[in-house]
Amino acid sequence: MEANGIPEGKKKMEPADIAQFARNISVMVRVQGPDPKGLKMRRNAFHLHQSGRTTLSVSGFLLPPGSLAETPPIVDHVCEVHKHTGAVVVTCASAVEPFLITEQRNDPRQLFSPELIHDARIDVLVEGGEKGGDGGHIAGPRWVSAQLLAVVDVPASSSALRSLIGSENGSLGNASWEVGWSLAPLIDGFNHEASQRQVGNDIGFTFESRRNHAYEDSSNSTLVVQPATRIAFLGVSSSDVKVMPHIEVSQAQKSGDFLLVVGSPFGILSPFHFFNSVSVGVVANCCSQGSHHCSLLMADIRCLPGMEGGPVFDKHACLAGILSRPLKQKGGSAEIQLVVTWDAITTAWGERFQKEDQRPDKDLMNRGMSSISRSPESSSTSQLLVEKALSSVVLVTVNGGAWASGVLLNDRGLILTNAHLLEPWRFDKTSLLGLNKTMLSTERERNSFKIEGNPGEGRDLFLPQLENSNVMVDDERTASLLNLSHKSHNIAVRLDNNKCQIWYGARVVYVSRGPFDVALLQLESVPVQLRAITPEFAHPTAGINVHVIGHGLFGPRSVLGPSVSSGVLASVVRLPGPLHNPKSTSAEYKENFVPVMLQTTAAVHPGASGGAVLNSDGHMIGLVTSNAKHGGGTIIPNMNFSISCSALKPIFEFSEKQDMSILQVLDRPNELLTAVWALTPPSSSKPHTSVDNKEGRGSRFARFLSEKQADFNSLKKQEDQVIEKSRDDIFRRSKM
Repeated sequence: MEANGIPEGKKKMEPADIAQFARNISVMVRVQGPDPKGLKMRRNAFHLHQSGRTTLSVSGFLLPPGSLAETPPIVDHVCEVHKHTGAVVVTCASAVEPFLITEQRNDPRQLFSPELIHDARIDVLVEGGEKGGDGGHIAGPRWVSAQLLAVVDVPASSSALRSLIGSENGSLGNASWEVGWSLAPLIDGFNHEASQRQVGNDIGFTFESRRNHAYEDSSNSTLVVQPATRIAFLGVSSSDVKVMPHIEVSQAQKSGDFLLVVGSPFGILSPFHFFNSVSVGVVANCCSQGSHHCSLLMADIRCLPGMEGGPVFDKHACLAGILSRPLKQKGGSAEIQLVVTWDAITTAWGERFQKEDQRPDKDLMNRGMSSISRSPESSSTSQLLVEKALSSVVLVTVNGGAWASGVLLNDRGLILTNAHLLEPWRFDKTSLLGLNKTMLSTERERNSFKIEGNPGEGRDLFLPQLENSNVMVDDERTASLLNLSHKSHNIAVRLDNNKCQIWYGARVVYVSRGPFDVALLQLESVPVQLRAITPEFAHPTAGINVHVIGHGLFGPRSVLGPSVSSGVLASVVRLPGPLHNPKSTSAEYKENFVPVMLQTTAAVHPGASGGAVLNSDGHMIGLVTSNAKHGGGTIIPNMNFSISCSALKPIFEFSEKQDMSILQVLDRPNELLTAVWALTPPSSSKPHTSVDNKEGRGSRFARFLSEKQADFNSLKKQEDQVIEKSRDDIFRRSKM
């Protein structure tokens, strides 16, 4: 590593070292001005309002002269327009735009000569440098005055976001997404001085008072998209900036790659506490539009209001982009953090300003890429393994209405997914906390929908009439009740591999009648070079790092592949084992405890059902089934549940041997498993003997629950008997 903190080689840096470097160039941007009616605070999740003036803050980062190997064309142009020779601060435009003069505030175009309203000002809080004299003490952060140079949009990122939320035709229609923070319930604590420090609810950029009536139409995609991709350039004097290290630019990001962001959440409320906070995560997905370069990142990273505008770095401390406000689901709990890539900023205006450049020996369109090519090319082993597993996770649709995820089990096209995708009525049990099956339904959509086949080739997909499968199964069991009941389903599976998305028909092979929420599908036509997931049957330990891969939130209409989220294995629920061998001795039960439920902190959203939970080796340790759901109806993304691969050994054995009898053990009733997946305490295998004969409230309530459980088991036994009788009748008729 060089003295200035930038890595020379390809060695991965520790997060603490990356954070130290990132803090050196990170700043907090404060914008304040007259606001007697309190109108300029409405779009923000927090603000400071006193004496008729409103103050807003966001984050940003410094670009002193010479800090980049190649200065982006837009920065050259902005500095030339204003004859600015000092350092440039890059930030998001959301804090600046409310204080623009009315004519420019109503203009969504690129502004290279923006003008603030009278008596508005911008200041930047920068990290302190070393004081001269004895000891070379480190000075604290200090405020420096800044000049607004430009407010511009990043077209490539804006286009990618518009495509992501389904507005290819320039109109969002009844959009289910908006840009903004959704933390109003969490930030009430800052309201203890309402007259001075009022934290407002973020209205998600519906812009009630921002635009004229033409712009107030929520169907206008510009109002939804541009706030997330609009950035501002500020100018500060070089004398106010300490000696800065050289900044390298990151290579193209991939799903699962490490990210670190530095920002100042709720900064103006107390800079002393919140200035230059650090958050880490991973790339969840990459979005691009009209280019093979990624222009927008979906990031699985925890950020707070005020951090927008902060710099985002990769695992080598190379600049990857600028943090934006998140994309949030209207009426839901989903919030997706967005990052505008530095590549999109660097190359966006190259063609426009190419003729204006005074150095004809340089190709401006390649200037951004020149620094990218010098960036380290290696990826960590864990990230490569996650990337490999991405092609093993597929998207499954049923009757064009609902979708979920699935996992390829072998190279013959056998897919593991959740039974609740096919039989949602069987999995609506609730408890005090509640489970939410992470399947997305689009029942209001028609059965044909516009999707992407090969890259750049759109077509209407009508879910196919399924043909006979070429899977070899036991002939005596193929005419099962389950297969007959699901023949009416039109099932389509999308495979994502090497940027190519292809749809295949599929049929139901198996749906578990037992406590596990699992089903098996078979592709009707099997492509070559399918990449099956690698399972891990060793018992996982709480605290290990995990990744979750699935098609959460964005379904068949989106061109996005599966997304990645990261976290830790928070808890492992175990039951006495062997799990699928009821004839085992009591000694074997005491010695073996099999993991049956995994709980992770990785973000899981609707649509991720049937996705894979991976360990750091890229091996599958669990199948995603559900989220926790608050009693008020709010889904908790970071509290989710999966079936461990250890408990699903018969499934993987079937994928190799193709013998349906192997799956019979999964259909057996199991009171302990049923209790676990109902989030209720399993009843003790031995009755508890009370010391006296008196029953208190607790014991009477326990007896009541026990009786209810017995009633439930009796009903379930009757249901199983009816199903078994129906199956026998079908077999009997089939032999006639």
